[in-house]
Order: sequence, then structure tokens, then C-alpha cells
Amino acid sequence: MSKPQIEPGTDGVNITWPGGDHSRHLYYWLRENCHCPKCTHPQAWERTVDFLAIPLDLAPASISADVQGLHIQWPRHDAPCDGSFFSWAWLDAHRTEREIRLRRKQRPRSSSVAEWSKQAMSVDFDRVMATDAGLLELLDHVDDRGVALVTGIPAKDLVVLALAERIALIEGSHFGHHFNVQSKPDAENLAYTPRRLYPHNDLPSRRYPPGIQFLHCLRNDVTGGDSVLVDGIACAEALRQSDRGAFELLSTREVAFTSVADDWHIVNRATVIDVDGDGDIAGTRLHPALIGPVDIEPESQMAFYRAHREFLGIVSRDEMQFRFRLDAASARYSTTVGSCMPAWPSTRRPVVGCSRGATFLATTSTAGWNC
Repeated sequence: MSKPQIEPGTDGVNITWPGGDHSRHLYYWLRENCHCPKCTHPQAWERTVDFLAIPLDLAPASISADVQGLHIQWPRHDAPCDGSFFSWAWLDAHRTEREIRLRRKQRPRSSSVAEWSKQAMSVDFDRVMATDAGLLELLDHVDDRGVALVTGIPAKDLVVLALAERIALIEGSHFGHHFNVQSKPDAENLAYTPRRLYPHNDLPSRRYPPGIQFLHCLRNDVTGGDSVLVDGIACAEALRQSDRGAFELLSTREVAFTSVADDWHIVNRATVIDVDGDGDIAGTRLHPALIGPVDIEPESQMAFYRAHREFLGIVSRDEMQFRFRLDAASARYSTTVGSCMPAWPSTRRPVVGCSRGATFLATTSTAGWNC
């Protein structure tokens, strides 16, 4: 394969790639990304160069290309450097043209719940704990659908913590290091009552909600109490396609989410639908029980309520929901997927759970709905 061709300019180098694509790389950008031992720590792979010592108008003393990549020698300046080398593969992987960046961008994915099945998203507990192949299979399910089921877990308290730590460290919340989902008197959360729970995102009152939830069902001998999974990304996209105005309102106007108990009073203002700078749906904060009091101006409130109700209507559609029974000795991991369930006597369906952020996954999201 022929090597790319370079054309040095006044403030950067233009590269013509085999096949005809073009890219431009500024000299300052190249200098601050130098990989030489004086500029980048060889083990930590973090920059050590003094950025303030690099002249903004720096240009190479010499620049050349061979089949391996781009070679640059810099004139003497206050930031020591042994010279820079960039492989063609590295330069291609870090092109900054918007179209190229969006092409390689990893996004939270949505899928049709009609294609889901318990068998297709299940992994055996022993396989996950004992083999890297099993762990990778579990992570692939979470990355692909936003949810995974682990079967064959010993029906023992706190086993889910070891399973969660097989992936990453657990992050605590105001509920503690872990939590028990079971009916109790004077419950500080609706999850600790036998009441019906509607589709929702956990803890939207926190600035950084859980990225992934781990729920271990120790026993399930109740009538009812099914879990209903909902793909939050797919529902938000359905709203965007059906009512662009409602989508724009829920993705641009921040409202309050509030959680109050004897031991805490937590308030966070955020949008119901999270959209990143590229316009891609990154997640949702949908929680009818914790939203509000809605604190946008009165003249905009009814438009907001109509949009919010329309979104609730979408997530409540049968075709958007995957209903299943969470069996004893099984656990559910979820990120971009949420759930709801009818009323159930939770003293006969004890569940132990914990959570963490999803930054260890390439496709991160805070769109997990649990109930």
C-alpha cells in the first residue's frame, strides 16, 4: 500500500491518504501530542511536557515522512523534546475533522425489545467468575443491549457484591455501599414498598446518577412482581421522531429532581433527556415520583407537562417493554435499559443491589431505568 503524502503549510501539515481522503494537523497539536520520553511518561502514558513553554506559533525545523509515519524535529524552545514521531495508524485514528470524528464515535445503542429474550442476554455465574471469556460475554450484553442477566448465583446475601467487583469497584450512594430492596415500615424510597413502580431512572436527584445497577434476586415465590425492561435510548429517539418540539423541550430545559428523607434532602436540576454536543442521545432522567416541583417559568410549564406526559406514554407502550420474571438466584445488570413492575409483596421477593458509574464501559450512559 502506498504511503500517505504530506504537504507542510505555515501552521500545519496536510495529509493526503491512500484513497483520496485529506486531513490537516496543526503543528501545535502535533507538538503537544509528542510521545518522546521528554514529553510523555513511558509507563503512565501521560503528558509531562510544559504546555506554557510551547510557542503557539511553533513550526518544525524539519518534517519528513516514510512508510512508518511522520517524523518531526522542532527548533530549540523552552520545552525540551527529542523529536516527534507519529505512525500513520495513530494519525489516522486521531483525525479531528468532524465527519471523521463522528464516524468513529462510540454511542449508546438502542435496540428493539421485540428481539430480546432471557436466554439471549443470560450468562452463567460460574463462567463469569472463573473465566475472562465469561466476563467478556457479560460486558458484551451490557454494551450491546444495556442489560444482562446472570444465572446460577448462590442464593446468599451479598454475593452480588463479589459479582459486581468482578467488573469494577462499587460506588456507594446515600443508601450506602449496597441496598436491600424489600418492604419495610417507614420506607424512605418507593422501592422499599409493595407499590407499583413506573418506568424511571434511579437517583435523578443526584448530579451523577448510577451508570450501572446490579440487582440480585435471592428468592421469588410471589404472584406478580415481574420486571419490565424499557430501552430508554429507543424511547427518547421515538419521541424525537414523533414530536421534535417535545423532544427539544425535554432535552434543553432543566427541571428539579428532589429526594427527601429524614437523613437527606437532595436536589438536582437537569434535563429529562440528555443530549451531547453532537446531538446524540446520551441518556435520560425519567422519574415521575422524584421530578419537581417543576421550577421553570409558569408560561412554559404546560408545554413541559405535555412533553413529559408524551414521553411517559411512549415508555408505557407494550411494544417498548420487555416483560420477564427475575428468578431466584439470578441478577440483572442494566445501564441504558429501565424497568417497572406491578404491585408485589416484596418481603417474599428480597433483592440485594449495588451500583457504580459506567465509565469503565466504552459506551457510557446514565439512562438505566429500574423499578
